[in-house]
Amino acid sequence: MKRSLLLLSYQLHPLYITTSGISKADEIIFIDSDDQWTYYKFHKQRIVYHLSAMHHAIASLKQSGYRVRLLQTKSVLEALQTLGEVIAFKPTNRYELKWLQTHQSINLLEDPTFFISEKEWYTLLPAGKPWKLDPLYRQFRQRFAVLMEGDKPMGGQYSFDAENRGSPPPLWTVDPPRLFLPDATTQAIMQSVEKRFADHPGELTTFAYPVTRLDALTMMHDFFTSRIDTFGVYQDAMMVNEPWMSHSLLSAAMNLGLLSAKEVIEAAMKTYQTKPHTLASIEGFIRQILGWREYVRGVYLVQDDAYLSLNTFNHQQDLPKFYYDGETKMQCLQSTIQQTLTYGYNHHIQRLMILSNYANLVEVEPLQVNRWFNEMYIDSFEWIVAANVIGMGMHADGGKMSTKPYISSGAYIDKMSNYCQDCAYVVTLKTGAKACPFNSLYWQFIHKNKSDFSKNPRMAMMVKVLDKMDPDQREAILKQAKAIIHASR
Repeated sequence: MKRSLLLLSYQLHPLYITTSGISKADEIIFIDSDDQWTYYKFHKQRIVYHLSAMHHAIASLKQSGYRVRLLQTKSVLEALQTLGEVIAFKPTNRYELKWLQTHQSINLLEDPTFFISEKEWYTLLPAGKPWKLDPLYRQFRQRFAVLMEGDKPMGGQYSFDAENRGSPPPLWTVDPPRLFLPDATTQAIMQSVEKRFADHPGELTTFAYPVTRLDALTMMHDFFTSRIDTFGVYQDAMMVNEPWMSHSLLSAAMNLGLLSAKEVIEAAMKTYQTKPHTLASIEGFIRQILGWREYVRGVYLVQDDAYLSLNTFNHQQDLPKFYYDGETKMQCLQSTIQQTLTYGYNHHIQRLMILSNYANLVEVEPLQVNRWFNEMYIDSFEWIVAANVIGMGMHADGGKMSTKPYISSGAYIDKMSNYCQDCAYVVTLKTGAKACPFNSLYWQFIHKNKSDFSKNPRMAMMVKVLDKMDPDQREAILKQAKAIIHASR
């Protein structure tokens, strides 16, 4: 009996074919529906990436002898109504799962590309107990024999995070990543997306991501050959006109299924065998995948939709308009947002300590920040963004994800970047027209939440510093911050 395998636009890895058990006598179905690209108002490059990778995968599967059909509809539900009994892989995004579950004859299989199954997460992240990544990461390292020598971690420790926080030297230059010119298929899709989604954010002329498995493997090889040496020490650093720094850019390729997390980690460990001096870089890279990527998926899975609306600080401000055009005098935000619009990409510290940090300090409603992060990045998925923004970036879940809010004044940004050098504001000033807005906003945030922060071992010191300030200076700082928050409305 002929069977049908339904694959979503990001279920492109060969594992989906082999795990499904289908043969070349069966049929593979893909869907291109408007609601896939408008559930969030996705960046044009993200839409192109999904569509181009999907079309290239279809061509490759047909060339290999599979029967493949593409359904183009307004909605996933409309496409499902035309199908009989189908096999599909359970998507992590709840809204997509709800779409698929409307089909009466669907057999949902476990996604084969993650290390940890959905069922396990309910044991690993029990309700009512604090969650911490570090013990889970250690457990995963041991379980999957990643960077281990017997029962001991290579290098004598599980994390080299302390060696991953270097600030860039003044004249430091970065080797560019391996990028790819759009082929005829991608160019045609770019033209279509410009017409279909003209009101979506982002530019398309700079699109240069790998849309085939071969290109993704080439990008991975290039990273481990030429960029891993400087990734570790400078992975938190930020520089004007350096959107990539030494990051791998592999997150989107993994999220689309062009690469699997397992094969990327295996390539990282193989690199360590030939470059043992890169252990801190290799470990930091693996921690982001085997640790953080798996963890944020687990958090999303054990929560329900209410998690997306958590707002522990009761912030009600709207997201500043400049998040969509970059028109601000703050160099750090201007540079970061322009890179987002141009490439659909920022690295994790830009997302956490520039974009989320500022939104939190000016009291933006977390739900709006969550929506923006889903919209703007080529590697965005709701299951990834939720914990990163609601939990980590905005601390809106009250501490489930992290023991302290990730906020900072301008001093941290100055230490980790060159943004402050040519900024219209002065990073050392707390008050006055030229003062860096991050400074007064930071202390206003501490002041407003001092009752809770005084009980937090990681925040109590800053409350004491605020209390010891000259009263007149403190009042001037708080007045300035309130004016900035009011102006951002």
